[in-house]
Amino acid sequence: MPNSSFDRSWRIPAIYRLLRAIVRFGAWLWFPKIRLLNREKLQQSQAALLIANYPASFRAALLLAATIDRPVLFLLSSQNFRGPFRKLMGRGLGIIPAESTAEDTSLEMSFFTGALANWGAIALFTGESRTIRGQRTPDANLVAKVAAEAAKQQIELAIYALHGFLPFDDRKIAPAVYVQGPIQAQSAPPETSENYLEPAEQLADAIQKNLEENVFALTVVEIEHFRCDIEDISHEDIEEEWSQLPDWKQQAGDLHLSGFVKQWVDEQNQADPGRLVALRNLVDDYREARRRCWMGRFMVETSGPWRKSVFQMALAWIECLLGLPAALYGLVNHAAAGLILFLAGLLKRSGKRDPKVEWLWRAFVVLGCYSVQILLFDLWQGRAAAGYYALTLPLSGAYLWRYLWLARNRGHLLLLQATLPHRSVRLLRTRENLLGNLEHEIARYAESLGMPS
Repeated sequence: MPNSSFDRSWRIPAIYRLLRAIVRFGAWLWFPKIRLLNREKLQQSQAALLIANYPASFRAALLLAATIDRPVLFLLSSQNFRGPFRKLMGRGLGIIPAESTAEDTSLEMSFFTGALANWGAIALFTGESRTIRGQRTPDANLVAKVAAEAAKQQIELAIYALHGFLPFDDRKIAPAVYVQGPIQAQSAPPETSENYLEPAEQLADAIQKNLEENVFALTVVEIEHFRCDIEDISHEDIEEEWSQLPDWKQQAGDLHLSGFVKQWVDEQNQADPGRLVALRNLVDDYREARRRCWMGRFMVETSGPWRKSVFQMALAWIECLLGLPAALYGLVNHAAAGLILFLAGLLKRSGKRDPKVEWLWRAFVVLGCYSVQILLFDLWQGRAAAGYYALTLPLSGAYLWRYLWLARNRGHLLLLQATLPHRSVRLLRTRENLLGNLEHEIARYAESLGMPS
């Protein structure tokens, strides 16, 4: 719990509402919409203990303070307060450092009852004590003790679990917080039963049960797909690395994800599914980029025998570059005719109209536009210039048609072939970034377990 000077934190600071408004504005800029599900459960009149089923962090406390309407005192471990700014900001917003100690139980209960009397709501994070099935977290025991102490002092206390979906690294995903509860102890069995538990023990078990079932957790099928995806991407990276080694015969497909990685995925799905979804989006982005790269390579390789001829390739490049001004000239000359044909629906074939009639109407529109344009050019530059201009109209139209065919059948394939090396390098960087993020998350998980890096 906080040190001996924490008495002041029992009171709501005068600057609290101003700071919360500023944080709310910043959260609105970063996340256009933050959803608080079951908002009505957090009654303003009733004292509440909130257990945030989310890894402890200063950012998460700020976002929850901005999302919840009522004042809440957040307790975080001291390691989340790095720098004087966080300490000052946290003090004004009711985010204070707190360390739970088994020796000062009476001091803890005094702190909680005093803070509940002034703030009305206290929030704990399950952060370091992850929610592992079958193992009760220390926070569940602590909350049960606080509830028992509040009952002794006739304080009506409600306990809620806050399940967070806070993908800070992906702004495309809207964050959400789900309020679950109030959590109550199950009815006690008869005293003669061998499985009889004290009310505090029953309440701790009920809290643990709520924490073990995150409402935002991905389904078993989605988790299995995610594991298969990261395994396939890892195989792809390993195969490229091994292909550079001489006489290497081992296959990457023989390697599988370790049990430790599978354990990380399962616990991450319960503790922070938002981060897991952000990683899944990175996987999907990489797969889409890989699909486009492979599709481009396939289109280039199957484009026809002309691509194998250096002369035809050079000729196509020259015409694509040097013919562009002539094609633009033809486009300007036929812009009016094209607009009229588009508005009249004559650019597309229609089964309801006679094809001969359609072509007659198209010819009439084009020749009519030619006549108007030649007349205007005659008024602007004179009859001689208008005569030369009239000769260029059908020629520029014919070449525009030719250039459109060239762009569809040659130009985009030439551009694909020229950009394939850059796309391959960018795809490799995307995969390295994805695998780097995965390794970073697994390293953080190992560090939280106290394992050496």
